[in-house]
Amino acid sequence: MPVFAYYRLAALLNCLLIHCISMKNLLCYFVILSFFISGFTIDDELKPQVKVVRKKPEHCKGKGSSFENLYVSSSIKDEKIEVWLFVQKYDTHWLKKVYRLNKAGIVNSNLASCEFTGNYMAVAFYDFEGIGHDVNLREVPIIHNARGNKAKFKVTRRKKLSDSRGGGVYFEEGEVFTPKGEAVDITLFLEKKDGGWRKKHYSTIGSSNIILEVGGSDLTGRYKSLVTVTDDFSSL
Repeated sequence: MPVFAYYRLAALLNCLLIHCISMKNLLCYFVILSFFISGFTIDDELKPQVKVVRKKPEHCKGKGSSFENLYVSSSIKDEKIEVWLFVQKYDTHWLKKVYRLNKAGIVNSNLASCEFTGNYMAVAFYDFEGIGHDVNLREVPIIHNARGNKAKFKVTRRKKLSDSRGGGVYFEEGEVFTPKGEAVDITLFLEKKDGGWRKKHYSTIGSSNIILEVGGSDLTGRYKSLVTVTDDFSSL
């Protein structure tokens, strides 16, 4: 559907809802409202996107998270956008923060706490969508739990080394997922061209990004990982 058509549809539905309310016709109201919720959706390629920058606070002794900036992009120019950021705490509750923008841009959230597990969820939608979006606070734990109950690791950034440097691969950064902010040890196995494996160890607390900074001309780029929980903070 063309972008301008959304505005026309939104305006028409709004007029119909006002008419139903003025006529005190509840059936009419709920029919129009249900149509609005089910039928008025944005194509995926037009939906606003949000990228969250997550770091570790320096004063939390390895725990906690800092969400400094949210980068919001949009396919529809100069359209008002609302961003919902859900952040998990060690008491298993989720904190919800709402940010409103007049158009795509950067949100300086400056949200940090030693009680954050590092897990988060961020959604963005256009202001004219109204109640047409599909995420609420009660659903966030369900969506989060669907990721599983085991800690996981993956490499997120790596690059091939130039032939002038002997080739090989350099591993720059990885990401750890922990269901409830557990402390973990990561053993990273890097495949070598001679068939052997190089081993590196890392430790972190909670879901976070990890600087790997390991590489060499002898590496193929393939890897395996073993994640071990060392403290689940169940006594908190």
